[in-house]
Amino acid sequence: MKWGVLIISILLFNTVATFMKKRLKTSEIYTTVIFGLLVSSLVDVYASFRYNAWGFFEVEKAELSAILVLLGIYPAATIMIINWYPYKCTWKLKLTYLMGWAIFSTSYEWLSIKSGVIWHNNWNLFYSFVMYPFIYYILILHVKFYRWMQQRR
Repeated sequence: MKWGVLIISILLFNTVATFMKKRLKTSEIYTTVIFGLLVSSLVDVYASFRYNAWGFFEVEKAELSAILVLLGIYPAATIMIINWYPYKCTWKLKLTYLMGWAIFSTSYEWLSIKSGVIWHNNWNLFYSFVMYPFIYYILILHVKFYRWMQQRR
């Protein structure tokens, strides 16, 4: 079941990310995806091996199959999050947007746990739900920082 969930997710996420109307520059998307991959890889490795909090597939193993999650899911999700973010709307709409993604992500994480793609040990879904809005806002801040840097050129 885990491979079915993972493959369908990769195909669905990447199809949406590829064919959606892009509101950001390619350079903004690219740099934010790379930034997101760097941060998530560091956090995932540290959480998995230092604290044994969560990981992918097998407990206490570094597996090549985890790369499918890192490169198949994370970039596409990052693209959707930063592309659809309501940059010019009220803070209430921005907060609602981030909370909507937190609900979606927590639900997807639950499905990933049930299917065996992810395991939790010293972690739970409530922690994830609380952290997701902050994580996603860091991606938004990165887009803004990149734009600021480009203006200074």
